[in-house]
Amino acid sequence: MYAKRLSSKQPKIRIMDAGSLAMLIPIFGIVFGNALAFGIIYFAIMTRNRERMALIEKGATAEEIYQSRKVSKYSALKNGLFLIGIAVGLIVAAIVAATTLLNPVAVYFAFILLFGGLGLVIFYLIYTKNERNQPRSDF
Repeated sequence: MYAKRLSSKQPKIRIMDAGSLAMLIPIFGIVFGNALAFGIIYFAIMTRNRERMALIEKGATAEEIYQSRKVSKYSALKNGLFLIGIAVGLIVAAIVAATTLLNPVAVYFAFILLFGGLGLVIFYLIYTKNERNQPRSDF
């Protein structure tokens, strides 16, 4: 009924102590993080290759394949305003975190998202203003 007590003479079997385990965590993080990044890049390249091969089998030319990728003339403005918003959010968050008793992690997270979103809203206002002022030519 009662479990047998282990005598003190039997050695304890330790697989790994806490210090060794703590050293393995960053190693596994780096290895699996790089494997994940490599896998995503490999999957993206292989998918694009399969798509292009299918278009070639249908008889599409190189111009038709690359013509489908249209780059917006406003993409640089959008990315720029978004990154400026994130930078302003970081600066404001640093000031707020240093001067108040709020949780610094929450402050940084909130202000980065707030000002990044504000940058995208400013982009939308500029984009709609410019598109409204330019006449469309549908011919």
